Formats: sequence, C-alpha cells, structure tokens
Amino acid sequence: MSDWNEDSGYHCLLIAILCGVDAAESKLLYKYGPGHPLCKKILKKKLTAEETEGMGKEAAGNAMYRLRMAGYTLEEISNAFGCYPSTAKRRIEKAKERKENMYGRPKQDRSDL
Repeated sequence: MSDWNEDSGYHCLLIAILCGVDAAESKLLYKYGPGHPLCKKILKKKLTAEETEGMGKEAAGNAMYRLRMAGYTLEEISNAFGCYPSTAKRRIEKAKERKENMYGRPKQDRSDL
C-alpha cells in the first residue's frame, strides 16, 4: 500500500509503539495497511501483558503450553509474558512433561517445540 521512503522507518516505529507489535510486524502493517488479512491476523493474535500478570510459574507454564498448542510462536509467547524465548520454551517443556505424567503418556521427542 505504501512506498518505502526516508520517513518509512519512523512510521514503522510509531506503529510498533502504538500497536504493541515488533519491528517485522510493524513493517507489514505499514506496507499492507490494517485492512489486509495478514495484518488483521497480527492485530488479533497480539496478546496483552495484563492477561499474564500475577501468574505463578506453573500457571504461566500451563498458559504458555496452551498458547503454543494454539499456534503462537515462542517469540509471541515470550513477549506476552515478558521473558526470553528460552524461558518460555523451558516452561512449555515442563508443562508438557507435567501433562504427560498426569495422563501416564510416555515421554516423546521435544524437538517439535
């Protein structure tokens, strides 16, 4: 929708700050506009920090696991919980192990996370 010029970086920065998205997502929003199906998906899937505040480690891990199974990336999950992607991955693995132990399932390869 928009041509890239010398001010485009500033516009993307404003979009990132105001919409709470990262640099790559703000560039897509700038390029295609908020009406584009991809941009609608970005804005719809964006999580807010208010939903994750006050959770304990186990509850956060379970929530992260559910988000991962719903199709969110590790980066999106870690941004929502205010942690590093490695922390999110570790908590997801622990939640997965707790779930497997609860239902008596054998341990599987964790490379799919």
